[in-house]
Amino acid sequence: MISDDLSDLIVSAIRTATDAGEFALSPEDCVLSIKLEKPANKQHGDFSTNIALTLKKATGISDSRDIAARILRHIPSESTLVERAEVAGPGFLNFYLNPQWLHAILDTIKSEGARYGKSCSRHGQRILIEFVSANPTGPISVVNGRAAALGDVLGNLFAAQGAEVGREFYINDALNSLQLEKFASSVALRYLQELGHPLSIPAPGADGPDVSEPGSPNAASTKTAVLPFPKDGYRGEYVRDIARAIVADIGDKYDYPAALQPEGIAYFRQATLHKMVESQRASLEAFGLYYDTWFYESSLYESGAVDKAIRLIIERNMAYEKDGALWLRSSGLGDDKDRVLVRSNEKATYVAADAAYHDNKFNRGYNHLINIWGADHHGYVARLKAGVAALGYDVSKLEIILTQMVSLVRDGEAVIGGKRKGNVIELQQDLVDEVGEDAARFYFLLNSYETPATVDVELARKQSMDNPVYYVQYAHARLCSILAKALAEDASPTNFAPQLGLLVDSAELDVLRKLADYPTEVNAAADGYAPHRLTRYAMDLAGLMNVFYENCRVLSGKDEIVPAELSQARLVLVDGARIVMSNLLALLGISAPEKM
Repeated sequence: MISDDLSDLIVSAIRTATDAGEFALSPEDCVLSIKLEKPANKQHGDFSTNIALTLKKATGISDSRDIAARILRHIPSESTLVERAEVAGPGFLNFYLNPQWLHAILDTIKSEGARYGKSCSRHGQRILIEFVSANPTGPISVVNGRAAALGDVLGNLFAAQGAEVGREFYINDALNSLQLEKFASSVALRYLQELGHPLSIPAPGADGPDVSEPGSPNAASTKTAVLPFPKDGYRGEYVRDIARAIVADIGDKYDYPAALQPEGIAYFRQATLHKMVESQRASLEAFGLYYDTWFYESSLYESGAVDKAIRLIIERNMAYEKDGALWLRSSGLGDDKDRVLVRSNEKATYVAADAAYHDNKFNRGYNHLINIWGADHHGYVARLKAGVAALGYDVSKLEIILTQMVSLVRDGEAVIGGKRKGNVIELQQDLVDEVGEDAARFYFLLNSYETPATVDVELARKQSMDNPVYYVQYAHARLCSILAKALAEDASPTNFAPQLGLLVDSAELDVLRKLADYPTEVNAAADGYAPHRLTRYAMDLAGLMNVFYENCRVLSGKDEIVPAELSQARLVLVDGARIVMSNLLALLGISAPEKM
């Protein structure tokens, strides 16, 4: 990478200056981390570093400009990387890259192809990313979609750095889950309604009179018993969808009152869980996300993993009994207070289950765990890490990312309810089906996950340059179109030995600099958990290509003849940009159309 090469050059110059007696630095002092930045003004060079300012104490020299000048004297004057360097301001070193080095980037891109931008910096890491993990009591929401995009692209980025990556969805189906019981009862009542029983429905969020909803007019017979629907029951059309699917599966096997008795509720619990999980899976796959593992919480109880984790915590003296319950000593492990592991009724809490789950993750051979949660779960971070630490694991191997909210806007107004008359704005029904998975992904990734985001549905649908994802995809398609035209005219750069030294126009050099930056951007996006750097990079590259087209004709036309050698060199640049844009869109999980 360009930044690594330049950093090595600067460190070498500092060591050479030390050997020449210009600095009194020890070998340890010469183990340096060079911080490089890109100046906002191109007149200040391609890269700048403040290393001279940071060496004042180690060198004993108070004048940072003097330190910078001594380093500069030992930058090779015939470097293929740096054309020139200068001291600026209080002691910054500004570097201007050699166009010859930039031209060589095109050879690197061509030879590496789909590998360009990848590295082995995470080789040996086995990373498990657990994300979305929505409760199996409702559809995947737009908010879940932001976490889905983030987790999937982080997985792509880590894999691009050589890591082995697993993607996992954790299904909260604990046997003692009151929410699942409530959801199953809600579906059972809607099932009975489909069989012809009317329901008495409480007005949502109000104390007004209940509203009677008739049974399905398509039922084989009319039922007279009016069944009460609980105030805290699950509403929304998706509940009725599941009920209708169950009617299709079993008919009236569990009519009233059988549907609401233990055997019936047990059936509905399993049936609704299965159908909800499959619905969630379908929604995520429509978004282009495929998990390696769908992990059921219930398996931790069935396998004895929860009891095993509790025993280990007790053996490590990380728990104590109080008021008939078993408590985790979490206050000594970074939490604000101790937490209950096992209630006085002998039922394990989610703290115990979560500890067992992460014990399972480590035991599967993963050496780095990442959980992506919504910002409303911030209070659970410390207690989870305490549970993991109580089992003896290094909690630095567990990272928890908290994503901020995302909202939809249509016609300038906030969308506050989904199309299916529920209070959930669904990822697939309310966004992906309308704008497509590419646009949905791109918009989710436009901003840092640490800031709230807004998706303008109308703009995301537009096929215009105002739409960021269309702008980027069109840039890729245009690159492909130019290359296809060149091939049709027998002018493909593969048929010649292009003279890349002809690429000297400022618009050409700006594109080359951007292409050279790509591996650094990929690493920065991965290391900083910042996929939004890639969407910004894609838009910047598309913009630079537009400037290039305006100033640098690629193929000859009736109104302008481009010298063959120059045309060939520009075609190599176009192909390099195509490769980089294709690689980038692949990391984002977004299609790279060749025609639009």
